[in-house]
Amino acid sequence: MDTAEGLNPGTRALSDGPPAALILAAGKGKRMRSRTPKVLHKVMGRTLLAYVLNAVQYLSPGKVVVVVGHGAEEVERSLGGGRGVEFVVQRELLGSGHAVWMAREALADWRGPVVILCGDMPLVSPQTVLDFLAAHRALGVPLSVLTAEPDDPAAYGRVIRDRSGWLERIVEFRDADEAERAVREVNAGVYAADPVALFGALEAVRPQNAQGEYYLTDVVSVLRSRGALVSAVTGPDPREIQGVNDRADLARCQETLKHRINEAWLRAGVTLHDPYSTYIEPSVRLEPDCVLGPGVVLSGQTRVGEGAVIGPYAVLTDVEVGARARVAPHAVLSGGRLPPGALAGPGPLDGRGGPCIRRVPPQRRAGGRPPRRPRGAS
Repeated sequence: MDTAEGLNPGTRALSDGPPAALILAAGKGKRMRSRTPKVLHKVMGRTLLAYVLNAVQYLSPGKVVVVVGHGAEEVERSLGGGRGVEFVVQRELLGSGHAVWMAREALADWRGPVVILCGDMPLVSPQTVLDFLAAHRALGVPLSVLTAEPDDPAAYGRVIRDRSGWLERIVEFRDADEAERAVREVNAGVYAADPVALFGALEAVRPQNAQGEYYLTDVVSVLRSRGALVSAVTGPDPREIQGVNDRADLARCQETLKHRINEAWLRAGVTLHDPYSTYIEPSVRLEPDCVLGPGVVLSGQTRVGEGAVIGPYAVLTDVEVGARARVAPHAVLSGGRLPPGALAGPGPLDGRGGPCIRRVPPQRRAGGRPPRRPRGAS
């Protein structure tokens, strides 16, 4: 690595000013067994990278930098030309430390904290990222690392603290001995750092490990050797740290996100007859008192109005369902509008009120006449 400015031991981290977000999205994702770059695989209708970008937007970052490598052009196209994102190319995939090092010029003049995340972590919540950055600012250290204590630490890097509770080092699973592997606290892969300290420490990192890579985690040991303190901030939900390495991980993340979304709609006044079989993408919007039958699939920009009923196993994509409208079981509708109070059968919806749509007649009393409007009613 090239020479970078160092940090004198004990120098307080720079925490004033807006943060920058640095997202690592260069990996090949060999275990996905796909031509599609790993970060562009989708969960609940969104790419893995889109979830991470959404989370960091809650930080109100002054700059967002994405490190791309494998499939770089495809990743850049997926973001519509950037939309305020600056791309940095990692041409040689030499590890996480090397990926961050590639962003040193993009962050050369930055004086606020830099928050680093991996682009394959769709479960990390905006609130967790906000709270983590707030803790980092409050502690005033040059580097903070988000940690977790999952039920199964598996192959995550182990967090080793000193007697005072400060982070002493992170040991990757492949390089850990038996005692270190017994530690349950693991590295979540989210960092907040003073950029001067970060790049100053990265200059000293060497690929002396089983993988022959430049580990970003080695920055912890470098800073400690220079007399600086490093904090470990434990997150509230260990499920948030789950990354995606293969299709099985992708499926587990989707199940977690589906549960999270469905529970939120239940608490918002939406009836789901079978939450476990209902699929609602995060871009969908529902009004209170609408009812979704078992096996319903709602995707894209679908909107469902108040009191509407979507029958079992109906599939709606980019459909606007008016208030009190009804969609028959097994209907497949795409790209149209169902007026308030209308009924859609299982045929296509053409957006103009086609043959499959009819108005629901007003409720009639036993005498065959519609009920009278109460006196004084508007």
